[in-house]
Amino acid sequence: MSLKPGKVLDRRKGCMSFVFAMVMLFLSSVAHANKDEGADLAFKYHCTTCHGQNGIASSDRYPNLAGQTVPYLVARLKYFRDGTERGNQMNAQAAPLSDADIEKLAAYFNSPN
Repeated sequence: MSLKPGKVLDRRKGCMSFVFAMVMLFLSSVAHANKDEGADLAFKYHCTTCHGQNGIASSDRYPNLAGQTVPYLVARLKYFRDGTERGNQMNAQAAPLSDADIEKLAAYFNSPN
């Protein structure tokens, strides 16, 4: 049995479409897992107490984090963690955060919730 060139091409297109769909599904599940992990960290480290569940603060006293850029949020959290500004209440909040935690929190608050 011989396949015609057109049939081989159709079969390859079908395989490539399937592979593409599987890759997209995997990436989607990884992104969802990372978002869940960021949400868990935001709750664990009490970010949500002042800055809100989705990064929208319930009081003007606290800044909104939603939509801030990842590099900005990372820089600010490391600034607080390092105690650069003496007496800032965020220093104690950021002290236990690892670099990985900071990256995950920044990605969580940057993403649309």
